[in-house]
Amino acid sequence: MSQLHSTAIEQCVLAALMTVQNSLETVINDLSEDCFHAERHKAIFNAITDLSNENKPYDVVFVEQKLIETKRIELIGGADYLSTIFAEAPSSFYNLEPYTAELNKFKAHREVERIGQGIQEIAKDLTIVDVHNAAENILSGADNSDKAEKTSFTFKEALARSGKQLIEKAEAKAGAKYVGVKFNLPHVDNLVGTIQKGHFCVIGGRPGSGKSTLAQMVAIQTAMRFEEAVLVVSAEMDVETFTNRCISALTQIPYDNIHNADLYDGMLKDFVYAQERFERLPIHVEDKQQPTIAEIHAYARKAKRMYKKLGCIIIDYLQLVRDPSKRDRYQEVSSISRDLKAMAKEFDCPVIALAQLNRESEKGKRPKASDLKESGQIEQDADQILLAHPVVNSDDDLPSGVTEIIVAKNRHGKKGVVRVLDRLDICRFASIRTEEDQRVGGGV
Repeated sequence: MSQLHSTAIEQCVLAALMTVQNSLETVINDLSEDCFHAERHKAIFNAITDLSNENKPYDVVFVEQKLIETKRIELIGGADYLSTIFAEAPSSFYNLEPYTAELNKFKAHREVERIGQGIQEIAKDLTIVDVHNAAENILSGADNSDKAEKTSFTFKEALARSGKQLIEKAEAKAGAKYVGVKFNLPHVDNLVGTIQKGHFCVIGGRPGSGKSTLAQMVAIQTAMRFEEAVLVVSAEMDVETFTNRCISALTQIPYDNIHNADLYDGMLKDFVYAQERFERLPIHVEDKQQPTIAEIHAYARKAKRMYKKLGCIIIDYLQLVRDPSKRDRYQEVSSISRDLKAMAKEFDCPVIALAQLNRESEKGKRPKASDLKESGQIEQDADQILLAHPVVNSDDDLPSGVTEIIVAKNRHGKKGVVRVLDRLDICRFASIRTEEDQRVGGGV
């Protein structure tokens, strides 16, 4: 039996409820049956709530009567126990709310205790293949225990939900509020559209193509413009590198200067100012080499508890994630892709995964979605696939300063190609201003 409870506080709360008129209404949102540890106290609380729902007083006389009617009076130890409560809890009348807060604290600790016991049992079971994933499933059940999700709809209900969603999106769009993530590259955003909650977007490219820069622009845009929390699982670069790249993009201090600590002509002042200005950006970085998919789930749950909700999850990059339950690498990547797709729905936010392209894509031609390395399942699962393709000069094969962003798949919009300017010296891209943009004042 758990020792995480206080019989005295439980008695105090019940005494206050049965003494002060309308007291239940002041704590009803914070008090439930599970807040009580003793079964007899749960029975008394249920009698109080039943009387309240019937618009009847819930003083000790009516509570005793209700317990007799429902044949629960013997469960609490007889009517004498109600008198015992009042004899042992004289000060409770004035401390209902702080006592309720204490009961909630005990409740939370009992829940964690149960989770720990469940994980301990899993740890002892050597027949479980992926013990981390099994433990994470217990945590998942705890997080979602109070969120019974409706999954069955008549078409009338489906139409109502669809209409409500449309109105919410229109209102958010009109008010320039968050509806999903964008790249802060107008031509790319106009082609792709908004990468919305529940979408799984893949950004592919060869090493050095700028895929991490695109993801970083999403992170900054989401955290800075919309003030939505971003989880970055950085399996490739360390947290210092990621942070310095963000500072470079935000201040336009060349990344090489920051990396080499070569700051002059006011750069140091700008760097310190940026640290002070942007320290509260809701970007959470998990620096872990070869994380498992179970660990990524754990990171996401931790970030969601910390920030209440997530605006975006970024994985850099997909082929570095591991799933120990799969022995074949093709099956492993396929399983990870499906899990990331499911995570987008579970956490109600876009999941953006970076992915490497195979070497065939280096032969001078535009890459295709089928060039994604190791698994065709990624191509199947993704809602959007964007490929970063640096353009080289035809005469010397050196970088031209332009990158093509190829929208190879877009389940909810158009496909096509947009050219952007490389500003990789400051870890960002910029839109190319066309003559038409200049006439209408567009571009960046």
